[in-house]
Amino acid sequence: MNKILGGVILTAMGMVFASSASAETLRFATTLPESDNPETHAMQAFKQYVDFHSNGEVEVQLLHGGVGGDREILESVRNNIFQMTATTDGALAPFYPKVQAFSIPYLFPSTRVALTFMNETAVMKDFVRDVEDTAGLRIVGFAADGFRNFVNNVRPLKMPADVEGLKLRSMESPVMMALMKSLDAAPTPIPFPESAMAIRQGVVDGGENPPSTIINGGWADVIEYMSMDEHIFSAVFVYANPDFLDGLSDQARAAVIDGVQLYEAIMLAEKGVGYLEDTQKIRDMGVDVHINSPEEKAQFREVTQQPVLDFLSENLGAEYVDSFVASVRDIEEEIYTRGESR
Repeated sequence: MNKILGGVILTAMGMVFASSASAETLRFATTLPESDNPETHAMQAFKQYVDFHSNGEVEVQLLHGGVGGDREILESVRNNIFQMTATTDGALAPFYPKVQAFSIPYLFPSTRVALTFMNETAVMKDFVRDVEDTAGLRIVGFAADGFRNFVNNVRPLKMPADVEGLKLRSMESPVMMALMKSLDAAPTPIPFPESAMAIRQGVVDGGENPPSTIINGGWADVIEYMSMDEHIFSAVFVYANPDFLDGLSDQARAAVIDGVQLYEAIMLAEKGVGYLEDTQKIRDMGVDVHINSPEEKAQFREVTQQPVLDFLSENLGAEYVDSFVASVRDIEEEIYTRGESR
């Protein structure tokens, strides 16, 4: 009896090892280190879900930090070296310049409007198809990193005139530089890992980022003022290599797609709560936090939005930019004016 039982166990173990050996490896890479943050929690949940629901067909490997910047990781996903990643929208610009439309200042009034726009509009369905056709990346999900806010060491930024003359760290993004120039600030491109030191040493007066990045990047230790003007919504796109995804069985592909939905849910919940908690942490660290009123934001929008729209229309095409903005406005009206449930 023991021999029979032992044989059954060995056979079962052999089946498990054989299944594991034949599993497709899905490498999900990120620039962020593994830590107690929403991105890590969401990636771990994704791995657990896919490992279990793919019936052993897919084995997820999570790669945290040290594997390149966002651009390099996206290139690796295009080439199927890595199979998935998630980045903020700006990382896509070198591969698909039209994504710069997401950087129109004061375009999205809330995360709800942004996510409804990304998930439900014809503009974004065309966007997703075009990204795959031209950049070789399949967008399989959307999440949020939070709204970007200005920080500096000179004064609170309550109105556009307060920004005039400030030297602000900027991403190497033409549209971000256009935004800062519209406020008569001096945009200064500095790599993010060097930015906190640049602020401390006075090379720049400040910069802009979501609250979580202001903390994690060490900015909260070296700034005096944060103004919650929420000038740009920072979207997160989840990417997969199309050939890898299409090569999976129906069950395994469904496990990956459903796993992405779990990733999105955790990111949105934790980032939503974290936005408020991180803002309070920044205040507790001694930073003067100013919550810009709707009237103050309207002043910023009046000064900054049209110059950026003109810049993008010239570079991306006026028809595309106009349809992008009109689609966002339609969603905003449906949700907040007509009160439609979505």
